[in-house]
Amino acid sequence: MTYWARSICGLSFGLLVGCQTGVRDLDFMNKQFAATFNIDSTKGIDSTNLATLSDSKAVYSFSEDGKGTNHIQMGMLSKDTPFTWKVQGDSLLIDNKPYSVKSENQGFLLKSDSAKIFLSQQP
Repeated sequence: MTYWARSICGLSFGLLVGCQTGVRDLDFMNKQFAATFNIDSTKGIDSTNLATLSDSKAVYSFSEDGKGTNHIQMGMLSKDTPFTWKVQGDSLLIDNKPYSVKSENQGFLLKSDSAKIFLSQQP
């Protein structure tokens, strides 16, 4: 094998080893996701709040700068709440609360100790 062929093979191997698998900032950056909530633990949540949560629609919008907006629609009422986000390892931190991230059909499943959130990407 020539010197150049060995150099290219070594460089290619180095790039492959350096690549990360899992979740990246680019998976969320400048994208909108509809959120579906699944509460694992109802600890501290009364039935009235659960009913309200189940009738709500939420959209998470992630900006480039680590900021985002959560738009919640409940009947004729809506509210926009700003949040911060960043990817750290295989977790997504939303307002510094960690969620493990698993890629699923056209979206992501976020899990914390008390909640599951399915984010499906919006066109």
